[in-house]
Amino acid sequence: MSILPRQPGWWFEDIIVGRTYDFGAALVSAEDIALFHERFAPNLPLKASEKGREGAGPRAAESHIYALWRRMLWEETREWPVLQRLGQDALRYYKAVYAGEELSVRLTFLATEDRNDREGVLTASHEVQDQDGLLVMSVMTRTLMAKRPPKAG
Repeated sequence: MSILPRQPGWWFEDIIVGRTYDFGAALVSAEDIALFHERFAPNLPLKASEKGREGAGPRAAESHIYALWRRMLWEETREWPVLQRLGQDALRYYKAVYAGEELSVRLTFLATEDRNDREGVLTASHEVQDQDGLLVMSVMTRTLMAKRPPKAG
């Protein structure tokens, strides 16, 4: 596995299948957990602590973790030539996240599909990890990306 450095504005032809790219930092705060539960998940129980996790603070809802991943992805790829997000598959949650934990993303380029001279589709695996490198959530995505425009004459 090869970890790539941060690079804004990757074009479709810059993608190397099999490469891994790390990014993001999202601190999960007790205040954000409470706000998320109040506004978006009022039906979910807001547990102050769970057995074996006393003093850990409240637990974030899975939909909150998903929202944090989407924010980190948008922040990292807003300079990329993304034409359309085509889909997400195989969404999985592996462990709970509590207030005070920090999340990041490991993106692995799985496949590219050349569409035409202007665009292609990237299939990627995203792994959300906690500060200890433990897997929290994973999802596969398909993204339509632009190719680098030809140089003028």
